[in-house]
Amino acid sequence: MKHVQWIVTAAATAFACHFAAYYDTPIDRALPLIGVVLVFVAWAFEDVAVLVAVPALMVAEIAVADEGARLVALGGIVAVAVGYPVSRLPGSEEHRVAGPPGHRATALVVASLILLRWIPTPDYTAREVALILIAIAITWVLGRTPFAVAVAVLAALATPAVPLRTLALPLLVLFVATLARLFGMPRLRLALPSAIVLAFALVFFAWSGIVARAFPYFLKMPRPVAGKYLVNGALAASQSATLDVPDGALALIVSGANVPRLRHGAALGVIQPGNIAVRIGDAADWGYLRREQFYGSHNPLPRDPVGKLRGYGYEAWIDGAGRVPLPQGARTIRVIADAHLPPGASLQVEGFEIVRR
Repeated sequence: MKHVQWIVTAAATAFACHFAAYYDTPIDRALPLIGVVLVFVAWAFEDVAVLVAVPALMVAEIAVADEGARLVALGGIVAVAVGYPVSRLPGSEEHRVAGPPGHRATALVVASLILLRWIPTPDYTAREVALILIAIAITWVLGRTPFAVAVAVLAALATPAVPLRTLALPLLVLFVATLARLFGMPRLRLALPSAIVLAFALVFFAWSGIVARAFPYFLKMPRPVAGKYLVNGALAASQSATLDVPDGALALIVSGANVPRLRHGAALGVIQPGNIAVRIGDAADWGYLRREQFYGSHNPLPRDPVGKLRGYGYEAWIDGAGRVPLPQGARTIRVIADAHLPPGASLQVEGFEIVRR
């Protein structure tokens, strides 16, 4: 009878969230799925307090018009609803005596990965199911503690699962965890740190692809572009362009094209006067954070990123544009692409960042 009540609750939640979903992003459209996932967590812990998150989700959806603020609000609600149960998982001694059933840790792993990787619906469903199964195995090997849940979720989050061989990362984590347990590693609990790490990822689940592939983006607090004077030029190896600096210009916005395999510090070009070097690290390949391209990329996140946030969920990415300071007082600059750029590569001069007076 109790299970029937939870099924009815899940159905009612999906129905209510369907009519509460007002906006048209994939995250908003997935509100019924998000609500059902939270009911699933509440069922696993037999804790109706988790269900308070469901009406909170609907209120945030209806009341917050700004897209970024709304999606962060939804993420914050989800993070609390899932992070709180994580902290309640037992440690080794508790688990042997009177700890909750092992399915609770499994439920948290499944719920977290659905939120982080299944919105929007993945193209490679079989691989995603395999990834969840590997994550569950990691959780059980490590003792179904908060630490185990965090390790399993982060290992699954970090792998793009495109192509199939990238499942090697969670499989490697599973192998290392198994060896560690065989050699006597205790069941680590680390409840608070594990809950914080998992909550951080879930706060930004609306852009989980960026959390997985460029999480420092959310730590840098990127500054939005004040204003932009477009150039949209592309310079192949040794090519140059002379540009008039518009009034109020603060920086040059640049990115690379066909340079994802260049490593940090590799030269992209130079700005004259001042001999200001432009390198990988100041900018990156424009599409290096796309899910399908990231596997073969060596570019780091630009130190001062200005790329536009694109897409949602695990498909989210930002382009590789970055700011480069302009020579002080210069009215004209010359941008020269490095002579050793790979064939087909270019330094893209997107424009000037300016302050409009």
